[in-house]
Amino acid sequence: MAKERTDSHCFAPGCRTGYPNGPRASLFTAPKDDDLRKKWERNLQIKDKGFSISWTVCEHHFEPHFILRDYVHVINRNEVRFPRGKPSFTPDAEPTVLSGWPS
Repeated sequence: MAKERTDSHCFAPGCRTGYPNGPRASLFTAPKDDDLRKKWERNLQIKDKGFSISWTVCEHHFEPHFILRDYVHVINRNEVRFPRGKPSFTPDAEPTVLSGWPS
């Protein structure tokens, strides 16, 4: 789900992630589920146009518990973590970090 393409950028208002000379971060595509996508739209205060499923939002706008950086397995009752190549997010992830956006 994470995208790291040079032609992508964060669609959160005021965020410069993904733009030339802007900060770098993992980008997540909008959810296909209409209800969850509407929550993203509301949380990001996008009013002039709908939030397209092709838009991306960077990791800076998600609380850390929404971002999955490791694969987690239980082997012999021990939790084992393996780093993911690219971060992903939980199915219920919503962008809720609205202050301190990268500029």
